[in-house]
Amino acid sequence: MVNPMYTAVAAIAGIGLLLVVILVPISISYVEYYEYGLKRSSITGAIDTSRVYSGGRYFLGLGKNFLKYQADAHYVTLNGLSVFSAGGNNESVGLAFVLDVDFTYLLKEAEVGKLHEELASGYKSVIANRAKDAIKNTAGSVTFEEYFTERQGIEKRFADAVRKRWEDVPSTHCTLDQFHIGRIRIPESVAERQLESRLQNERNDMESSLQKAQLERENTAVEVNYIYLEQTEVLRTAEAKANFIRAKAV
Repeated sequence: MVNPMYTAVAAIAGIGLLLVVILVPISISYVEYYEYGLKRSSITGAIDTSRVYSGGRYFLGLGKNFLKYQADAHYVTLNGLSVFSAGGNNESVGLAFVLDVDFTYLLKEAEVGKLHEELASGYKSVIANRAKDAIKNTAGSVTFEEYFTERQGIEKRFADAVRKRWEDVPSTHCTLDQFHIGRIRIPESVAERQLESRLQNERNDMESSLQKAQLERENTAVEVNYIYLEQTEVLRTAEAKANFIRAKAV
């Protein structure tokens, strides 16, 4: 006959083992190598920002999981970004055109908790918008020609401006990795206005040249007429003297 005590102990042990088998797996959470994690209560939704978890397996306990942030590089493409250049060649007004820009950035691991507190899930749009502001503001001090003659230098100026803008309060808690300027395009409407402006300048220069040539011709005609009059006067004077001498001789 089976001892009732043994049966009870075995039942309790079986239940305990079953609970371990069930509860332990659901108390373990994972963070992939390309992620950062913040501990989150699945019951209240409260986030513990005091510790940032990198890739690995963690025993958080029941009712706990991770709120995850991207740990590898974020890639951002800004296509058709409208900017306005500085004036060049003694022009006070620059040129409106569009840039294609792409860059990558990384979140600072130690500051992911602060990032969540200050920007939360909206950090990507904040980072992109601040980059746009920095590029547009800096573009106003760069002439259109410099984008082709000093491209690497302009990329550095833009990158430095973006880094500085990201440090404004509240900080974006990220670092700029790569930064590149892609295609540079002049909108068709702007190109037409620029062409018309240059053609008008050419027409103005031509009109000015024609007026100058006409003035020179008129001045030449006056000088020629003056010389002719002088010569005529000299001939008349000589002829009068000759007639006087002939008359006196008779």
